[in-house]
Amino acid sequence: MPKEKNYNPVQAQRKADKARAIKKGKADVQDRRNEKLARKNPARIQKQIDDLKAIASKGGKLSQHEEQVLQGLEKELRAVNKAREALGDRAPSFGYRRDGDAGPGVLGKRRRGSHGASSSDEDVPEDVRNIPMPRDTPPPIPKDVMDQWHAKRRARWNAAHGDRGESRSNDNDRSTWKDEAEKKATAPPAEPKTVYEAKPVMRNLRQEAVSAFVPAAVQMKMAKGKGQSGLMEPEEADQLEREGYIKPAVDEAGGSGAGARKVTIEDAQDEEEEAG
Repeated sequence: MPKEKNYNPVQAQRKADKARAIKKGKADVQDRRNEKLARKNPARIQKQIDDLKAIASKGGKLSQHEEQVLQGLEKELRAVNKAREALGDRAPSFGYRRDGDAGPGVLGKRRRGSHGASSSDEDVPEDVRNIPMPRDTPPPIPKDVMDQWHAKRRARWNAAHGDRGESRSNDNDRSTWKDEAEKKATAPPAEPKTVYEAKPVMRNLRQEAVSAFVPAAVQMKMAKGKGQSGLMEPEEADQLEREGYIKPAVDEAGGSGAGARKVTIEDAQDEEEEAG
């Protein structure tokens, strides 16, 4: 048979692997389901079914819930038998009942009186039989009785050791006083300690207000007026004086410094004209 034109062997291999994986997964799920169902006791399910059918055979009428339970038990019994048949020899075997009958019982447990369990002391070895059993825990002593016992014991001890206890207490007081005196005598002198003080910080609120609210350009002009920003040209000084950053200098005649400079300049011009 000729192959198709668009046949892709890699894709075909992937599809085959995927199909095998799906098939294997389904088989694993079915095996786990069979193992879970095989752990259930079919005899117990059959007994429940027989009990419900016995009610109907005696003339009783099953309720709707009991009929649903009966149908579910029959379906479960078929699934359990099918799972045990699928497992074959791997299906778990059940033990015996408590009453010793040959019928199957609980899985993996041995009951008293069942087949294989010892029911008498004849099978117990002699050395095991001679092991002494532990005694039971004695009942607790009432608190009143214990208080009376402690009080009597304390009274006997005080009567026997009263004088000795007083002498010991006096000796202990003397030794304690001597130890304290020796410790004070041998104690090293106290080392000088450095004391740190915290004084209040004096703040210039006016300066802080100026630095916070005055524009930078105005601050620069104020600094120039105070002579803190280096040398100034005469034109800059005149401008600062007109703007009020520099107070005008008052001469003896009461005129300002600018007027004095103006008079001096005019006199110089007159002198130059006369010389010319």
